[in-house]
Amino acid sequence: MTCPDNARPTLIKRLDIEVDIAPALTLGEVAEGTRMNYPITGGRFTLFCPSTEQINGTVMPGGYDYFLEMADATGRLDAVYSLMTDAGELINIRNQGWLTLTAEGQLQVKAGIWPVARKDYLCRCSPVLQAARGRLNWLNTAVLIGEVDYPSDSKVMIRCYALA
Repeated sequence: MTCPDNARPTLIKRLDIEVDIAPALTLGEVAEGTRMNYPITGGRFTLFCPSTEQINGTVMPGGYDYFLEMADATGRLDAVYSLMTDAGELINIRNQGWLTLTAEGQLQVKAGIWPVARKDYLCRCSPVLQAARGRLNWLNTAVLIGEVDYPSDSKVMIRCYALA
């Protein structure tokens, strides 16, 4: 395969995930900041395949988002969990990213408000997916980026796009 010299990547929507989380289990202060482990309790997803097929399924309970709140008010996400298609295919996911807050968002967090207003944070991620060979094999080499929203203290919405 050859690529033209002027080839530029484009983004194609590939995955929407609605993750249900439980309250944080606070590990406490560590060298980098404060570590909180958010248990993943379930959810739903839709996968948008290159073939234009849509595949739906559930977020399997049992994973965690190992969140690190750093001294400079940034947060580091590191979520590890599994998805199960409605057809019974397992997909593993590791999703790492950054959460940044505006000054107003930092004040909301200090006041115990979560989630903060949508205009007061930016959260981006880079999920890596693993699937068995077969119809979902394309997930193993997909380069994804995502945006994360927090509609409530028990729900995380992730929209993922593939570089094409």
